[in-house]
Amino acid sequence: MSEAIQILQENRRTAAGAPSVLNEFGEDEKSGQVGQQFKVGRVLLRRLRRICAVVVKGSAHEHVGMWYAGLVAGKLAAEVIYYYAGTQPSEFYRVLGDRNLPGFASLLGQCVVVVGLAGGCRATLEYVGGLIGVAMRQELTRYTHSRYLRAPNFYSAATSGTIDNPDQRITQDIERLARNGADVLAELLIAPFLIAYYTVQCWSMAGIYGPLAIYIYFGIGAAVTRLAMSPIIRQVYIQEQAEGDFRFHHVRTGECAESIAFIGGEDRERSAADRALKAVASAQQRVLGKQFRLGLLTQVFAYMGSTVSYVIIGVPIFMGSYDDKSGSELSSIISLNAFVSIYLIYRFTSVIELTKRLADVAGYATRVAQLWEELDRLDIEAEADDADSGASMRDSAAIVARGLDVCTPGGVRLVTGLDLEIGARDSLVITGPNGAGKTALLRTLCGLWQPGGGEVQLPYTSGAPDVLFLPQTPYIIGGSLREQLCYPGLWGGRHAMCSNADIDRILATVGLSHVVDIVGSSNLDYPYTVQAWLRLLSPGERQMMSIARVLFWRPKFVMLDECTSALDACAAETLYRALLDAGITVVSVSHSAYLERFHKHHLSLDGCGGYTLDGTR
Repeated sequence: MSEAIQILQENRRTAAGAPSVLNEFGEDEKSGQVGQQFKVGRVLLRRLRRICAVVVKGSAHEHVGMWYAGLVAGKLAAEVIYYYAGTQPSEFYRVLGDRNLPGFASLLGQCVVVVGLAGGCRATLEYVGGLIGVAMRQELTRYTHSRYLRAPNFYSAATSGTIDNPDQRITQDIERLARNGADVLAELLIAPFLIAYYTVQCWSMAGIYGPLAIYIYFGIGAAVTRLAMSPIIRQVYIQEQAEGDFRFHHVRTGECAESIAFIGGEDRERSAADRALKAVASAQQRVLGKQFRLGLLTQVFAYMGSTVSYVIIGVPIFMGSYDDKSGSELSSIISLNAFVSIYLIYRFTSVIELTKRLADVAGYATRVAQLWEELDRLDIEAEADDADSGASMRDSAAIVARGLDVCTPGGVRLVTGLDLEIGARDSLVITGPNGAGKTALLRTLCGLWQPGGGEVQLPYTSGAPDVLFLPQTPYIIGGSLREQLCYPGLWGGRHAMCSNADIDRILATVGLSHVVDIVGSSNLDYPYTVQAWLRLLSPGERQMMSIARVLFWRPKFVMLDECTSALDACAAETLYRALLDAGITVVSVSHSAYLERFHKHHLSLDGCGGYTLDGTR
């Protein structure tokens, strides 16, 4: 936790007080400043170190570090084969110059073997690198799931808007980070060894001036490309954000296709989709523009290397160091020196060219690490919320609110000083105008929102809250009918799975007996897709399914946020009667007067922070 606090403090300093991702880009782009978090600096290095630590310490692939060490060792071993393959041309110059037919035939056989080994090594290393990339993705994604998909982080991270497109960061950015990062890091790790070896070889042939010239050449290229790399990191980040917004628009229109079609909103959605596409295309063009500058520098640097190699060998030749050599011997020396010099330059060039890929990796790493850092912040805030707000959540046999202030996460006060106690079978209906805070009150009572002040007490059984909350829009999962009914599978500190008799009885109670007939009694465990369930169940039937889950779990209390709004009065009354008959105390948000008779008490919010509480019967 102390490391998380250090990272958060570092990010606050480098972001210059920007409260959100939008502000980071908006202000930075207008002022022309690039924040430290989009540079190759200690913030990026710390994030990469944390990512590596997560991969190495993963429980499912605990030997991935050894795999990676093996990959690096394999690359070094393969370079030995590549070296022998690269020296073959100089030998051909020698035997051809001497017209040595037996030597030529022997050398030809060696060349076939070496080239075959080189090709096999490269293919094997690419395969192993791909496997490591898959393992890295699994570890990074599992770690992110463990931090993101848990209470209370999930609701806050998914709804606050502080981090854009968490789904894209988890599904796409981690995949690209793992796929590119594994190979880039391996190349960077072996580069120093190869550079040292070919430096010695170049020195032995051309003297100190050979490697010195190459080092100066590389230093100039590295300095220039480093300056060109930082803008790419930020532009890759922005492009991924635009890609996420574009994908989200299409996902949302697909989910709301019926609503859009009913009101004829296709033209408007097409225009919105085109605007999102334009943003993606503009971001891609900016990335390409930045990459063009970097690519131009790296390509010029690479092609100029061959010229530099001949300058290096030309100096000792014209100084008379090789005057005692025959024509064929000199040709062989020139060829070998050209290979060594060009390969040394190539290794340097590879490092510079890797900066382009490293810029992409840094962009993906920044997006993934920012999600983790937001989850770190939520962890820290969750620990400090009670002390900071003066509110507390305590155990009780009833739902109790004393002096409760209901506020939005942004600090807008909706209800002030609420005193309320809901005991067993003291069902309560909550009414009021739109925006009065009815749903906000349920969120606060259930702990999704922190109270602005006062105290909340919840009923607990076996150390777990004994309250279920049902939203107006039911959540339908992919899976079998049994899993659909038993969702979430773990509740109130216990695992449970309903029997076939439970399925028949509960679904008959809520009016969904026909679902068993459609699915078939022999297919109760068949895993249907979400799309199949959404086609099978109407909006009203989905609400019935959510009530069926309550009847299966049988909590002491259930909070219903207009969760019968898609049902007719008769069906809604049947569901309420089933809940009360099961001994479940109901707390409802409702605009339907006919449902008030199922509640003993009535809480009316006036929309100005006040309320009235009285009995309905």
